[in-house]
Amino acid sequence: MGYWRSLHLFDDKKFYADVVPTLKGEKGDLTADCLEFLKFHITGSTSRLSQHELEKLVRDIIDNIISISKSFDPTFKINSEYDKIGDRDAQQIFLNGSDEHYDFCKFFEFYVFKTCADFSPLLALGKGGVFRNFDLSVKTFSYSIIEELDDWNHFFHYDRMGITNWLTDEDLQYLYLDKENLKHNGNEPAKAFLSLLEVAHSNELGMIIGVDMREDRLRLLPGHKTVKPEIWTSENSSGLFWDL
Repeated sequence: MGYWRSLHLFDDKKFYADVVPTLKGEKGDLTADCLEFLKFHITGSTSRLSQHELEKLVRDIIDNIISISKSFDPTFKINSEYDKIGDRDAQQIFLNGSDEHYDFCKFFEFYVFKTCADFSPLLALGKGGVFRNFDLSVKTFSYSIIEELDDWNHFFHYDRMGITNWLTDEDLQYLYLDKENLKHNGNEPAKAFLSLLEVAHSNELGMIIGVDMREDRLRLLPGHKTVKPEIWTSENSSGLFWDL
């Protein structure tokens, strides 16, 4: 079976300044966001639950999200509990056996796209990532940066569904400075990526990548959180998808 990967614009400054502290319980309140999330996350919505059951479910999920989030390092990419396991097979068993991990991955995907990432426009990558669309030398900055973007962070997706990684504005500024090494054969995904890179560079944004995310839900979230609609032209949006 194949899978669907897609690349999106991402406001990493808002992510680290607001989203991460909220996920860690250091500021804000996740209650309303959790209730909104559960309407789509639970089969049959939340209408079948009593008020008491719903309140308990929300408290439990938020407690688990905060507990898991507090286990991440400042980059929010390395989870101490997961990382200390070491062995890859044992790590996967740890993740597969945790309902809390499933809820965290699904909420994280929803919350990031609600607060600091736009689902549209997106670069459709199909089964591959960004890397395969370019002819990159291993000696370039571009190689290491795009390799990191394509590398799957296994903590953020559940069974190959969810966010897999992201790059910050700083990462993309370095990539932009080295863009002459982003050589390609004229394929559409490569040209579309370079257009997205131009917009990200101009607006000091990062990029976020995911696999088989719940696009039917994410596309309903408010858009244009990263850049204004008038930024987009027929030239810089060529090869990108706005609606699916």
